[in-house]
Amino acid sequence: MDHSEFDEIASIIELLEFLRNHFRLEKNEVDRLAELKAGQYSRMVGKNQKIDLESLRDVCKKIYNLTVKELLNLDGKIPKEDNLPKEIRELTAGRNTVRSQERLDLTSYLIIIIAKHYKTRDIVSNKVIRLYLPPNLINKSIELGKTNIKHCFEDINKGAEIKRKVYKLISPISAELIKKARESVDPTWLKEFEEKVRDSDGKKA
Repeated sequence: MDHSEFDEIASIIELLEFLRNHFRLEKNEVDRLAELKAGQYSRMVGKNQKIDLESLRDVCKKIYNLTVKELLNLDGKIPKEDNLPKEIRELTAGRNTVRSQERLDLTSYLIIIIAKHYKTRDIVSNKVIRLYLPPNLINKSIELGKTNIKHCFEDINKGAEIKRKVYKLISPISAELIKKARESVDPTWLKEFEEKVRDSDGKKA
């Protein structure tokens, strides 16, 4: 198995488990409702059994009403509870299914971190950004050139042989985007992040 295939499998497992925990489903419930063998889902996400395409399709469609492609392109957007299959909605009713403290919108976190940590003309480093991301996003791929704030950056990688892209912040992120980002991220994370920034600024003073 090459490294890219391993990363893809790890991403699939991360997404499946995030959604399962978000909607408070048990692993054996996924087995039953996706019509898998007993304990199969647990073995798949535990990397004790290969994730075959047919089983993955069954989990995506029968549990979350998604195609595999839609799962891989969620880009931080959690499926709405109303869009889940009827049997899943009925099963999770009363379980306090939506965990308001768990958000997966990577771009919103990037907006807040960059707006607080960088000034115009600064070189933006993924290494620094990852220091502040919540644990469930640390290993996500950061591609500023593919986000809705790409216009704020200059790609300075052209002609350079580097493993990771770097960008220069050429214009501030709009107050409107920052406001929307603040409303969409985990409020507990936001509070802790702002405290870290204040502490860091205090030490520099």
